[in-house]
Amino acid sequence: MFNSSKIGVQASIVFAMLSLSTAVLAVELTPDLQLHGYATAGFGRLSNNQGYTYPDPSGTEASTLQSNVTGEYDSVAGIQLNYHVNDQVDLATQAYMLFQNSKSTDYVFRVNWAYLDYQLNDEWTLRGGRFAFATYLYSDNLHVGEAYPWVRLPPEIYAELGGLYSENGLAVMYRHAFDDWILRIQPSFGAEKLRGYQVNNIKQLTASLSNENLTLHAGSGLASIDIDRSLSDSITSGLDDALLGFGSTQTDIDQFNSAFAASVQLNNVRGTFSDIGFIYDDGRWFAAGEMSALRFSGFVDDFNAGYISAGYHLGKWLPYVMYARYKNVNQDEYNEIPAPGNAIYAASANYDQSTMSVGVRYKIKNNISFKLQADRVSGFHGNYVSGFFVPPAAAANSPSTLQSVYIYSASLTTEF
Repeated sequence: MFNSSKIGVQASIVFAMLSLSTAVLAVELTPDLQLHGYATAGFGRLSNNQGYTYPDPSGTEASTLQSNVTGEYDSVAGIQLNYHVNDQVDLATQAYMLFQNSKSTDYVFRVNWAYLDYQLNDEWTLRGGRFAFATYLYSDNLHVGEAYPWVRLPPEIYAELGGLYSENGLAVMYRHAFDDWILRIQPSFGAEKLRGYQVNNIKQLTASLSNENLTLHAGSGLASIDIDRSLSDSITSGLDDALLGFGSTQTDIDQFNSAFAASVQLNNVRGTFSDIGFIYDDGRWFAAGEMSALRFSGFVDDFNAGYISAGYHLGKWLPYVMYARYKNVNQDEYNEIPAPGNAIYAASANYDQSTMSVGVRYKIKNNISFKLQADRVSGFHGNYVSGFFVPPAAAANSPSTLQSVYIYSASLTTEF
């Protein structure tokens, strides 16, 4: 069943944005102040999911896809204000609203950008404040559904960050044009507080080279991560439940928890991020792809991920296909967990998910699109967890029997 209050909020937001976007591509509030906006109204459902739900794995109480049709998971609306102070100084702020699973409210309002740009000359700019975590190809357009042809960005890449989409700090931006190409380079430094952990000393370096048809992107980052007590407690609690299921006594569990605390690093965890990608669109053919790697010191999971997508423009229609893969690697790091928890954790850590997608985008106007997409998600291998899927409570301590799950989605997107 639909939640009528959430659908009502969703519909009012989208229709308001559509009414603006059909007339203008930006609202000039004053000669120096401009308003931009974007919105997505998305609907989706799971099939063959055996009671599992498909979450945003960032742990931010985001809405989930389920066996019932939901209009909450992909729906979002955002606004951006740009103020031109003078020839050297510009201010920008961007905020968005999305639905969440929370007892206190049906939706949440977040500020993801609030920064000042100081232009040193035609090529160099200093940026300070809150801005995008820039390592990934679509970092600047995470919630802007009109910026890409798919119903959603591939979660195999864009859900692995655990909500690390912005940072607070300082960036240096270099932009140089030559012939038909534009080169952009951006080192940045910052920090971010997330649900469950604090990310400190973020150091990033990104570079892109683009012309009218092609964008090439590369990014890398390094950070120090402190895991909150609440998150570490949830990890040990899950292992405690598993130990009980395997017949351990409370004395055994207490001894295990003591050994776990002594041997597992939860503060100053070193994390590294890397990504390379491209976008090609010549008005006939579309193609895009990324490969990324996420590495942590200690027992925290390491991942490789990537996707490749291609499509062909047929007038206002763009049919496309996409294949994505997300897999954890370096499982020998689980040996830092004391036995028998290391074996239990390794058995439960089965993030080996692949998704085959087919879809189509129809351009209603230059800045309004309707999209349909079907995904076949597979690769679970019968272990305790299944990719990004969360089991029902009754099956939490049982091996998963999922083989493949289908996601059917539709969305209406706009920006102005």
